[in-house]
Formats: sequence, structure tokens, C-alpha cells
Amino acid sequence: MSRRRGPVALAACAVACAVAFAVGGCGAPSFEGAVPALSQPQTEQDRLPARASGARAEAVDPGSTRYLGGTQVAEYWVGLDGEEICLVQSLRGTGTVGSSCAGADVFERSGVRVSTSSADVSATGLLVPEGFDAADATGDAAGDEEWVAVNDNLLAPADEGGSPASSG
Repeated sequence: MSRRRGPVALAACAVACAVAFAVGGCGAPSFEGAVPALSQPQTEQDRLPARASGARAEAVDPGSTRYLGGTQVAEYWVGLDGEEICLVQSLRGTGTVGSSCAGADVFERSGVRVSTSSADVSATGLLVPEGFDAADATGDAAGDEEWVAVNDNLLAPADEGGSPASSG
């Protein structure tokens, strides 16, 4: 009878692993629930601009990027780099691009912050998980700034014209 327990135990383990994999228990983290834009088909606007270069921005999977919107001074995209989620920022009218990435645990706790400066302008953005309250934007990622929502997943400092701007 102990001979049959091995195959039964092995089969039970295989089923448990299959279930865990199906619900995301194995492999790279899924950020689609935290940032619904990632589950949408990519459009032309979702692609990073050609000027988006630099070691970190170039590491972002080009097929994963989605446009999040913009403020008066910057435009923002979310994308994936392996097991990390990234926020890419492009300062309007300057060609200056910055990006920052974080793993799932950091993203869920404090978001992903990016700050970029040119000679004339600077901007900061904070990518946050779905349901994140702007009032909770504190700590290392948020600093001491007052944040306003650009959309459900993007916060910007109020003093940078944090209200949504046109995408053009």
C-alpha cells in the first residue's frame, strides 16, 4: 500500500503546483491587477517616444508600455522590466526622459517614484497601485510633497500642475 502513496502524493503535488501557477503563484509577478492599463491592448500612444533612451528606459519591454497621461510639464508611461514595474517620464518640450523601476513588494508598499530635470524644468511622478489613496503618499517614495491624482495609478505634485493635461 505504501507503493501507491508515492504516485498519489506526486499527483496531488502536481495538481497543487498547477493550481498555484494558474493563479499566479509561480513565475514573474503580475502587475495587471494593480495597474489595469497593463491588461489593455497596446496602442500607438502607449509606445515610448523615440527619445526615450537611457539604460533604465531601454531595459523596459517595449511591448509592455502603456501611456498613463500627463501634467503641464511631463508625460508618463508604465512598463515592465522583467520582474519589475517601471515609470517612464518625458519632460514636455525638452527631450529629457527619466525612469525608475521597483519590484512588486516595494511597488505595493510605496509605489515607484521618478524625478527628472532639465535646464528649464523638473518634474516628479509617482506610480501607485489601484486603490492607493493620494493622502497615503508619504515616506521615502513620496517625500514631503502634496500629491494629486493624474489618474488612478499616477500621482504628481500639486505644484507641478498635477491636474491632467492634454496628451498632445
